[in-house]
Amino acid sequence: MCNMAAYAGRKAAAPILFRMLQSQEGLGGGHYNGIATIHEGKIHMIKVIGSTADLLRRHPEVLELPGTVGIAHSRTPGIDSDEWAQPFFAHDEELIYCANGAAGRFKRNNCNAAYDLDKSEGIRYRTLVEKPAEGYPVMNDGCGVHSSEIVANLVRRFHKTGLPVRQAMGKACAELKSEIAALALAVNEPDTVSAIRINQPLMWGRKEDGFYLATSAFALENENINWINPVPAASLMTMGRDKIEFEAYEDYIPYFAGCNPLTAVNAALDAMLDSGKDFCVQDFCEEARKCWPEDKMAVTNMTVYEYLREKVHSNVIESFTIDSPGSGAGLIAPQTRFRKIRS
Repeated sequence: MCNMAAYAGRKAAAPILFRMLQSQEGLGGGHYNGIATIHEGKIHMIKVIGSTADLLRRHPEVLELPGTVGIAHSRTPGIDSDEWAQPFFAHDEELIYCANGAAGRFKRNNCNAAYDLDKSEGIRYRTLVEKPAEGYPVMNDGCGVHSSEIVANLVRRFHKTGLPVRQAMGKACAELKSEIAALALAVNEPDTVSAIRINQPLMWGRKEDGFYLATSAFALENENINWINPVPAASLMTMGRDKIEFEAYEDYIPYFAGCNPLTAVNAALDAMLDSGKDFCVQDFCEEARKCWPEDKMAVTNMTVYEYLREKVHSNVIESFTIDSPGSGAGLIAPQTRFRKIRS
């Protein structure tokens, strides 16, 4: 599970985004990190394979990226290449996109039509590898690409028809259905972050300087934000420095109706912690997923994050970080683990 962050306000975005990535990366990212900002009609982006520490070591100028609007991403293991870090530029660098999640129940999606159309127009994919990439779409030509780069170009294609970015994201996710949350910037919507949330976690917060988004509320709390709220499931949104707008995303609403197994989830996670062992976020998510009916869209990750946040604040559990093998030669990735505090 990846982690994301966004900011639209009156302060320099890059340092804020870096801090929010840093405070989340051990929860599910840490293998790649990237930050993108928008300023004076241009999107500026720096990303690397490696942790936030690697990002800062290789590119200390990342904290000086210009602009007061931006998005950031920290992702899970993958190919040993900076290009597989997110966010992803659309081919003309007029739009940039990142996502958390996967195809999920829609894993039979066929990305070839979008890819072949791009290829026929001479569009080059930066994540292209000339062999299948495990866990990612295999194209008709036998190559592998990151599915989110396909979606980035698809969002750009729909946006060029005149759709606002958030609606272009919705149309792309109707064509290539998935279980995600995603963020985007576009040069002709320079003052806003656009987003979509299907079922993956996304929280928003407000301070006097602007609006914030993050995968986990832990990141928002570290920015001293007290007013924290979930982005509604099955929704599109636009976030500027002075307002935030939501729009129901009708295509996915039926997947959520009449399902809220919070009591069962809390009992299952309590039992895990009562074992005396320690667990990472993914362990909790896998256990929580069992509580949702197969015909409904699980909201496991958001539920787990909020469960853990409440237990930390109640001094029931504690967190600690270990080093795990990274996705590049000689690299390590942080992993945050949780355990019950012994009385």
